[in-house]
Amino acid sequence: MRTTTTTNQPTNVTSRRSMLATAAGTAAGLLAMPLLAQDKQIPMVQTVLGPVAPDRLGATLMHEHAPIVDWSELYETDPAPVAPVRDKMLAKTASLLDAYHGTLAPDEGPGAIVETTPIRVGRYPQLFVDLAKRTKVHIIASSGFWCEALAPQHPWAVRLGVNEGGIDQMAGLFIREVTEGMEDPGGKWGEKFTNIRAGIIKIGTSTFLRPSERVCHIAAAIASKTTGCPITTHTTNGGGLEEAELLLKHGAAPSKVIIGHQGNQDDRENDEAGDYHKLIARLGCYVQFDRVDHENYGIDKQARQIVELVEAGFVKQVLLSHDHAPYYFPNYTAEQKRPEDWKALEPDYTTVTTKLVASLATLGVSKLEIRTMLIDNPKRVLPF
Repeated sequence: MRTTTTTNQPTNVTSRRSMLATAAGTAAGLLAMPLLAQDKQIPMVQTVLGPVAPDRLGATLMHEHAPIVDWSELYETDPAPVAPVRDKMLAKTASLLDAYHGTLAPDEGPGAIVETTPIRVGRYPQLFVDLAKRTKVHIIASSGFWCEALAPQHPWAVRLGVNEGGIDQMAGLFIREVTEGMEDPGGKWGEKFTNIRAGIIKIGTSTFLRPSERVCHIAAAIASKTTGCPITTHTTNGGGLEEAELLLKHGAAPSKVIIGHQGNQDDRENDEAGDYHKLIARLGCYVQFDRVDHENYGIDKQARQIVELVEAGFVKQVLLSHDHAPYYFPNYTAEQKRPEDWKALEPDYTTVTTKLVASLATLGVSKLEIRTMLIDNPKRVLPF
């Protein structure tokens, strides 16, 4: 027997209306979903030409310099003149990057490099933009300060390191460069800024961590925690584990920490330090072999160490690169600098994607595992 409501309206009519109302609500919810998705910020890779979806990078060299490195300001002298040789530098560097692009299969391109020249050592944001417009290869620039390993730390970093509140000021500088735009080196320190954003924070250590370097690490950790921006490091025959532990202690996410220059005496004792690399990987950080084919970083030697990590289950934490620079200025202490004194090098940005890949394949590393290291891992660490 069919029951009725107190208004003498059949229950099945009420149910039908409820169903319609529910359906209408569901439809409205479905229609609203794209709007909600649009409101939610999707992590992107910050290139010098703007944000790029991670899937659009392709194979990525994670630690390079292009086009120049100039240590002059580290020795408190004026930077070397760039304007007279600017076009030559851009044309040469673009051709080198195009050669790299040419080694990539259609599903591996267009390719990208992480340009790891930090503040005031030859980092000219507009130069990066002009280079990026000449090549298909994406360019990701760096905030951060270099270390003391081969040259003094930049005086700006040193002063921030000893001033009261200097760590927070340094972190604020990194955050500004990542979220708004990099400092313009054409003025006094911090006087002018561009709207060209950095996409990573670069810091480094000497063989043993020094006080000024510790300050930079803490500031980088604060900036990374605040923005989600990844951190990449320079090591000098040791110190990578200490870097990782310090960064994690101060709030950096291990999935955003890249320990660089691995591949030679990384534990300060052994040329090939596989157990040491595994300690870094177990923290959740990336282990980066980024001096492939340099002196003491032979291709087969790097391949053996990479294979050891792959076989231990850490393929998703390995990154690769060369650490090349097409031009550097050797007379960085000179008071008077001439454009003709720039030193032109002949780096090969194809070594990883040709010779190292071949060596890895000979040692049994699969195409999928190579793709993971060159494409998938950068695609995972770089967006924020």
